Amino acid sequence: MAGRRAAGNTSLTREDLADAALRLLEREGPKGLTMRKVAAEVGVQAASLYWHVQNKEELLDLAADALWEGYSPLPPGLVAAPDEWRGCLATAARRLRAHLLAHTAAVRVLAGRFAPGARALGPLEETFGMLRRLGFGPAETALGAYTVVIWVQGFVLHEAVPMSAAEERGATPAEAVEEARERLAALPAERYPHLVALAGELTGPDMDSRFEFGLGLLLDGLGVLREAGAV
Repeated sequence: MAGRRAAGNTSLTREDLADAALRLLEREGPKGLTMRKVAAEVGVQAASLYWHVQNKEELLDLAADALWEGYSPLPPGLVAAPDEWRGCLATAARRLRAHLLAHTAAVRVLAGRFAPGARALGPLEETFGMLRRLGFGPAETALGAYTVVIWVQGFVLHEAVPMSAAEERGATPAEAVEEARERLAALPAERYPHLVALAGELTGPDMDSRFEFGLGLLLDGLGVLREAGAV
């Protein structure tokens, strides 16, 4: 897809449109993504876009592909070794979270969207190759990668939205969390004994701690399957 040009406009590429759509999503959110605004972003008339894409849905597919630009599961030069599978997968998941957090507005729209373009397929191929080198079988590789990616995307989506109306009113995330803790702790203990007792545990851990806890559970499960060859 990268660099592909369509008839009718020899200076504009589908990659240009993908990048423009991604910028608009990040700057203005889903309501800001219109064919007219994408056209203005790349300096053409809206009608010119239809030489390259059929509709807005196809434009979203292009943007979903562009979202993966720059992501790689492992840092350059790091070779995946089977005896280090857990550390490699943890690194890949943390890098994915960091990458998606840099594009949270777009992730809200594009998460879960399949984008079979070069910028998405490259990291996916790299991820599958890494898992195979780490000793995972074909089914474990396919389902394991899917599970980790979907979980990280879901975590980032949760992380990216305001926690409550308090945050929308201008409270900091820490203030919103403290307000949530106070509300839970103030519930009638006779009706909600566990919510009251766990108010601190429910609101205390920061997002990094929550991410690492969930990631650890995922890796524990994948480790069992890897050893048993059960998938």
